[in-house]
Amino acid sequence: MSHNQYQLPVEKQALGSFNKSNELDPLLPTANVLSINNDNNNRSEAVGLGLMALNAFSLSILNLFIKLIGSRIPSFQISLVSSMVETVLCLITCFTVGVKNPFGPRRLYGWLTVRGLSGALALATIFYSMTQLPLGDATVIAYLNPIFTAILAAVMLHEPFHLFEGICAVLCLAGTILVTKPGFLHFGDQPEPESSSDDDLRTLGTISGIVGAIMIAFMYVTTRKIGTSVHFLVIVVYNGIITSLVSVILLFSVQEWVRPQSFFEYSVLLFVGILQFSSHCFMGKGLQLAPAGPASVMRMVEICLAFMFGILVFHEYPDLLSVLGATIIAGTTTLLAWRKWNRNKKNRNTILRSS
Repeated sequence: MSHNQYQLPVEKQALGSFNKSNELDPLLPTANVLSINNDNNNRSEAVGLGLMALNAFSLSILNLFIKLIGSRIPSFQISLVSSMVETVLCLITCFTVGVKNPFGPRRLYGWLTVRGLSGALALATIFYSMTQLPLGDATVIAYLNPIFTAILAAVMLHEPFHLFEGICAVLCLAGTILVTKPGFLHFGDQPEPESSSDDDLRTLGTISGIVGAIMIAFMYVTTRKIGTSVHFLVIVVYNGIITSLVSVILLFSVQEWVRPQSFFEYSVLLFVGILQFSSHCFMGKGLQLAPAGPASVMRMVEICLAFMFGILVFHEYPDLLSVLGATIIAGTTTLLAWRKWNRNKKNRNTILRSS
């Protein structure tokens, strides 16, 4: 498929007059938008859901690797090396598939930069959260992003924000409290931290994870703002380059460079970059083929694998409150995505019938 097939008529519009997509529309450019109701598209959606499952699996392995070396290699150093690897792989892929301009049209430089910056901050904060929290807890906190996406979409894209969304936000807040169990609430069976510094690091890791979830929401909203004007690989290029620059600043500002001491550590850093690139490609193509609502359900795979890896590899056994909180967050955000998708699907069908 050539790059020109992704250049839809919206590319000729001014950015301020873009056509907003909804949850039924793919978030990224696709060549089969006009055939959304045919049998081929149904098969494409099945492929898209499979790709989103692969995305969740890739992210799970990625998080596992970060946790494995995060006790010795600084988190911002991990994000720096992985993003450099991702950038190289993405530029090679752009050349291979025929994306002639991996930096996109000049009029979108601003929004592509904002998208890359939000992705960079999301990656840096979530990587840090992974090194400070149990793997399952950190993954669940990052899963809060659909709530923040709904709020930001209401502010930036003027999408409706109903009472249902507000209730979901409150439930997710309650779920987050159950997962993180902040010390000032004095949960009865909460184990005492080994030191006050451990408690501070856990709190900082929790805050970092929430900031990461907010940045993921910015990623989705700015991707929808950009719309169908660029190939998804262009967005990945910006993500890799800007994350590399941001990671350099954060690394030498608040952390220190640590030289890897073994072949294992070098290999893990390389594989984190490969997995980061793969997950972005799976997500990009998956969102092209599958509506965002059903696709979000595939992310449940990531939460399940995170808790499984936490138990089997790191012996991090979640208590009942953590399981309950994770269930509330995962269930609420999935229900929110499905409701939004079904509502937009009904609206589209009404428009089609009236025309």
